[in-house]
Amino acid sequence: MALVGCNHPASEGSTANTPSASPPKPAAKADESTWGNYLSEQGRLHGKDVSVRPYIYVIPGGDNVAANDRRQNETDSIVHGIGPILKPGGMLILGGADSKQTTLFVTNLGKQLKADAMKGIVVMVVNDISEQTVDATALKPSGAALRFVAM
Repeated sequence: MALVGCNHPASEGSTANTPSASPPKPAAKADESTWGNYLSEQGRLHGKDVSVRPYIYVIPGGDNVAANDRRQNETDSIVHGIGPILKPGGMLILGGADSKQTTLFVTNLGKQLKADAMKGIVVMVVNDISEQTVDATALKPSGAALRFVAM
């Protein structure tokens, strides 16, 4: 299965000029690369304690067939591909322009993960603050250490 552009490992290392404030949220219509870079910056800022390169998933917005298929492919990738190889101390970063679609993705992901499948793994969800409770509830059974970052 080929997944185009959904799994962007963040760059390793950090610079001395790491920002102390959150990077500005990209425009909703910004391209996937811009959103991937934004999520990567959030990972650098809020994931300094994570020792391995995180996996980043940019969740597409929209209700068209392509967006729905892409979200399903990303879910399958996490449940059957990335999830089993992530070790405690690893990190997964999820986010996208559409907060409702991101929350729907997190909710569906939580339903498909086995209990404690993500135990010891940090799952950073970058989303609107209004979605925090729903996202946390959805991932709780997975055992993931949720790290919510408001955009």
